[in-house]
Amino acid sequence: MKINFMKIALKEANKAFEKGEVPVGAIIVCENTIIAKTHNLIETLQDLTAHAEMLAISSANQYLGTKFLKNCELYVNLEPCVMCAGALYLTLQIIIQIF
Repeated sequence: MKINFMKIALKEANKAFEKGEVPVGAIIVCENTIIAKTHNLIETLQDLTAHAEMLAISSANQYLGTKFLKNCELYVNLEPCVMCAGALYLTLQIIIQIF
């Protein structure tokens, strides 16, 4: 199952690449359900914080209606930067899967 989730994150990274973005894709899974799926949109949005992980966190927060992502897993194709790692730390109890 985790391999399938990683394949979806890689598809998101490819979408970023096709848009001329740094090819990073991220999904957040909660109880084996994808609750957030996105890719880098820094150039598209002209927003330096529009990293795949940050967008996925925001989307998952909105989906769950909470600022904490308890019992969730992040699948991302690249190690998170300091900004994203800090945000992930603050969400509490998120498990990061990097392949």
